[in-house]
Amino acid sequence: MTFKRHFGPDVMHMRDDGRTIEGRIVPYGEVAEVVDIHPIMNKLTRYREQFLEHSFTRTIQYATRRGNAGFISLNFDHDEANFYARIGYATELDDRADGAYATFRLYEGKDLDKVQSMLRESHSGLSVKFADIKDPKVIDDVVSHVQVALEHVAATPLPTYQGASILAMRGSDQDDQLVSQLEGETPNLNEVKAWLAEMRATG
Repeated sequence: MTFKRHFGPDVMHMRDDGRTIEGRIVPYGEVAEVVDIHPIMNKLTRYREQFLEHSFTRTIQYATRRGNAGFISLNFDHDEANFYARIGYATELDDRADGAYATFRLYEGKDLDKVQSMLRESHSGLSVKFADIKDPKVIDDVVSHVQVALEHVAATPLPTYQGASILAMRGSDQDDQLVSQLEGETPNLNEVKAWLAEMRATG
């Protein structure tokens, strides 16, 4: 079962007009009210949830073992059907005390200026698509995600949580080799499915 959560902007710093995006994709310990399929009761309901500290450790470990985080795409508004909605890919994932952070590389292309403008002006919130790989805990009536598999991240104007945003936008000459490998490819759905199956089997 997969879920989508939207995180609204709180702080954003644009370092320059580059292709590298940095942001907090999930805040730890921030409680939000959501309407979704309850991960424990397995029915549509309104409930409160949070992500516990280090709940993205397994995703980060997988990216480290794989050698890169390029299997995590950056999309506009969770659009997986439209090839052009995939605007970049993750180069780094980082687990910090206040949340999970990611660095993304934007694809080069004729629409890059428009993409940069949208990320600054309208789509500065971040949203994650994820699946639980360990059963959530209920702490003080709050569904608390213990360990999750990250499928992709989307830039969005629609927040559920307030504690996540694009924090910086900068130029970078790094990751050129990975760019050449991933440029123009469609999302690798089979790899994501295999990664989810592996995480659930070992979770």
